[in-house]
Amino acid sequence: MWSAQLRSGDYTKGVVSPLAMQVAGTPTFLSTAEQQGVSPELLRPYFDLMRRRLAQGGGEEDLTGVIDLLVR
Repeated sequence: MWSAQLRSGDYTKGVVSPLAMQVAGTPTFLSTAEQQGVSPELLRPYFDLMRRRLAQGGGEEDLTGVIDLLVR
Protein backbone atom coordinates (compact mmCIF):
# COMPACT_ATOMS: atom_id res chain seq x y z
CA MET A 1 0.00 0.00 0.00
CA TRP A 2 2.80 2.45 0.78
CA SER A 3 4.22 2.15 -2.71
CA ALA A 4 0.83 3.04 -4.24
CA GLN A 5 0.52 6.01 -1.88
CA LEU A 6 4.02 7.20 -2.74
CA ARG A 7 3.37 6.89 -6.47
CA SER A 8 0.08 8.78 -6.27
CA GLY A 9 1.07 11.27 -3.59
CA ASP A 10 -2.26 10.57 -1.87
CA TYR A 11 -1.42 9.38 1.63
CA THR A 12 -5.08 9.24 2.68
CA LYS A 13 -6.10 6.26 0.53
CA GLY A 14 -6.74 3.03 2.40
CA VAL A 15 -5.69 4.45 5.77
CA VAL A 16 -6.49 2.14 8.67
CA SER A 17 -4.62 3.97 11.41
CA PRO A 18 -4.37 7.72 10.72
CA LEU A 19 -1.34 9.70 11.75
CA ALA A 20 -3.33 11.75 14.31
CA MET A 21 -4.33 8.57 16.13
CA GLN A 22 -0.79 7.21 16.08
CA VAL A 23 0.70 10.45 17.38
CA ALA A 24 -1.85 10.47 20.21
CA GLY A 25 -0.61 7.02 21.25
CA THR A 26 3.12 7.76 21.25
CA PRO A 27 3.36 8.77 24.93
CA THR A 28 1.86 5.43 25.95
CA PHE A 29 4.16 3.59 23.56
CA LEU A 30 7.25 5.33 24.96
CA SER A 31 6.17 4.77 28.55
CA THR A 32 5.53 1.08 27.91
CA ALA A 33 8.92 0.69 26.23
CA GLU A 34 10.67 2.26 29.20
CA GLN A 35 8.71 0.13 31.69
CA GLN A 36 9.79 -2.96 29.76
CA GLY A 37 13.43 -1.90 29.76
CA VAL A 38 13.50 -1.17 26.02
CA SER A 39 15.29 1.98 24.96
CA PRO A 40 13.09 4.30 22.89
CA GLU A 41 16.05 6.29 21.54
CA LEU A 42 15.62 5.02 17.97
CA LEU A 43 11.89 5.73 18.03
CA ARG A 44 11.98 9.29 19.37
CA PRO A 45 13.24 10.88 16.10
CA TYR A 46 10.57 8.99 14.17
CA PHE A 47 7.87 10.14 16.58
CA ASP A 48 9.19 13.70 16.21
CA LEU A 49 8.73 13.43 12.44
CA MET A 50 5.21 12.08 12.96
CA ARG A 51 4.32 15.09 15.15
CA ARG A 52 5.83 17.46 12.60
CA ARG A 53 3.76 15.96 9.79
CA LEU A 54 0.66 16.15 11.96
CA ALA A 55 1.34 19.84 12.62
CA GLN A 56 1.47 20.37 8.85
CA GLY A 57 -2.07 19.03 8.55
CA GLY A 58 -1.40 15.37 7.81
CA GLY A 59 -3.63 13.96 10.54
CA GLU A 60 -5.76 11.89 8.17
CA GLU A 61 -2.75 10.47 6.34
CA ASP A 62 -1.03 7.14 6.73
CA LEU A 63 2.54 7.14 8.05
CA THR A 64 3.70 7.37 4.45
CA GLY A 65 3.39 11.16 4.59
CA VAL A 66 6.35 11.27 6.96
CA ILE A 67 8.57 10.26 4.04
CA ASP A 68 7.97 13.67 2.46
CA LEU A 69 9.79 15.20 5.42
CA LEU A 70 12.90 13.18 4.56
CA VAL A 71 13.06 14.14 0.88
CA ARG A 72 15.14 17.25 0.29
